[in-house]
Amino acid sequence: MKLERLFEVKASKLYKMTGEPVSLDGLAFPVKWSDVEAGEEEYNEDFLARLREELKSKDDKGDFVFIEPVFDKNASPEQFTAAMKHCARRIKDCVSVIGFALPVEILKSKDFYIEELSAKHQQYCYFCKENVGTDVVLY
Repeated sequence: MKLERLFEVKASKLYKMTGEPVSLDGLAFPVKWSDVEAGEEEYNEDFLARLREELKSKDDKGDFVFIEPVFDKNASPEQFTAAMKHCARRIKDCVSVIGFALPVEILKSKDFYIEELSAKHQQYCYFCKENVGTDVVLY
């Protein structure tokens, strides 16, 4: 199922496809890596099913969120990316998901992360806060 792009990034700002600017305030939806991945490449499908249900309820209300992954495990950026890619697959039909955040722990691998998640989810936008106190950067 391919979803239509509802948002776009211009000059590191988020806009609806209609051209209306969108504030990022209140859009972050934290998802812990440790909740998604029970073990290396072993995923918590019960958690992901509950996450999908919660996000689908936002679809019904017309609410939107960014998935903000919490990098709370000690492993490689590649393993983290694989877990978030799996998460994206499980929530692929949730219109409420604008995109994913990039934790600072994977900024050196941001192109790989974006490429992996965008392969099947071209509608997603990506954001990160590269330094504490800076503006959010959108990709």
